[in-house]
Amino acid sequence: MSCDNLPRRRIRTSFFATLFRLLQEQLGERLDLPATAITEAVIEEHLRPRAVPTTTLAPLQELFQTCNLARYAPIKTSQELAAIIPRLESVLQELQGVKL
Repeated sequence: MSCDNLPRRRIRTSFFATLFRLLQEQLGERLDLPATAITEAVIEEHLRPRAVPTTTLAPLQELFQTCNLARYAPIKTSQELAAIIPRLESVLQELQGVKL
């Protein structure tokens, strides 16, 4: 890794850490669980049993997996990072509309 890539790597790491925290906070609030207790496992343990639609669960799981993979994947471009934001917004909106 060159020193030139270090700022981009930090931005990417910060982006995915923030994305993960947003998922944790939003799901924690909706499920009345501490944000720190929220992981990808919450989908199977809490959301699927409550009949949350697959159309909401699949993109949510994909976002969790994207955050997990970001630790090891090559640096994403700013366009790729920007494309994740509407996916996050969509999933969070769908979750707000689901009765839990």
